[in-house]
Amino acid sequence: MYPASVTFVAALVAGVLTAAALAVWPWARIRGRFAAAGVATLVGWIAWHRVLDATRATGFDVDAPIIQVSWEDVGSGVAAFFATALLLGLVTEQKEPASRVVGGASIAGLVALILDVFV
Repeated sequence: MYPASVTFVAALVAGVLTAAALAVWPWARIRGRFAAAGVATLVGWIAWHRVLDATRATGFDVDAPIIQVSWEDVGSGVAAFFATALLLGLVTEQKEPASRVVGGASIAGLVALILDVFV
């Protein structure tokens, strides 16, 4: 679908934007949680787009008629959410309330989805 270089550059942008969005939240600044979420978003983005490329899933990049969001865009958000929730919830922030972890992961997923709409 896209060259690997486009995927990696877009993943880097997604990671940086996620980290920047989360850095506004005081909870995310503690222990560098915003940076962990940025890295998780980058990894999730790359994984999702490499799967799409490996399977030649071009049908996922078709925007819905009214909301202008494709399944590829949604998948980017879900992959970023999943990777961030997994990293924060099971690795770095096990003792934090789930609402905080899921809140941070939701922000990461939303940033990735919005970025992928424009990429």
